[in-house]
Amino acid sequence: MLQQGAENASSVEITMLKLHQSCRDHIEQATRPNESEINRVLHLEADLAAWLGALELQPEAQQLQSAHRDFGLAFYAAMSGLYRQAFSSLRSFLEVMVGATYLSSLEFRRRQWVSGELDISWKLITSPEEGLYSPEFLKEFCPEAIDERAAMLASLKQAYRRCSEYIHGNVSTSQLLPTEISYREDIAKEWLSVADSTLTAIIHCLMVRYYKDLPQTHRATVEGSLEDHFSHLVSVRQLLDLPLEEKHS
Repeated sequence: MLQQGAENASSVEITMLKLHQSCRDHIEQATRPNESEINRVLHLEADLAAWLGALELQPEAQQLQSAHRDFGLAFYAAMSGLYRQAFSSLRSFLEVMVGATYLSSLEFRRRQWVSGELDISWKLITSPEEGLYSPEFLKEFCPEAIDERAAMLASLKQAYRRCSEYIHGNVSTSQLLPTEISYREDIAKEWLSVADSTLTAIIHCLMVRYYKDLPQTHRATVEGSLEDHFSHLVSVRQLLDLPLEEKHS
């Protein structure tokens, strides 16, 4: 009996090491042809980390940091060829990060969520009438962004939907996924593209909710990210006191 148990353990170890080697091989294949896209995603992730540092004293900081760790898992999974898991962790990152940002304005609801009495409602968070980009919310936290609400809301929904299609096994995505760990350039590039848009949308959410409440010293740590990624937006140019482009009739 003990001998059989030892043989089973050895067999499992061999199988897992083979899987580990397949992931290592995939990492080598995935990183070289996608260097520019990876650098862009890592730049955005570093900017997000700066935001989280500026928000470390917020009551919801723990949930934001936890969501950030989900992004690390998503990135590792994508580079290792675990594509479905990569999209699943990316969606979790998006949902928790944006959910915590939204609930930070509703302290009672936020506490209920933390204690397990309330679930995050993506439908409510992205509701045009009640959510993070509703006119009422923006009026109180960032009225400069009201004209951008439709575009930013669409970006959030699109990223969430694409992740969900991989998670729930839609026919179109199921046919794309390999049956074993093997490099698929199209899927790797799509994950990087969705990760790019997800990180960009989240940074905009953080700006909308928190920028005006940050002390000046903390604003300085995040203004670079806003200028890098959103200097084309009127709201950011107004918040950073940048010159507005002249409109020509």
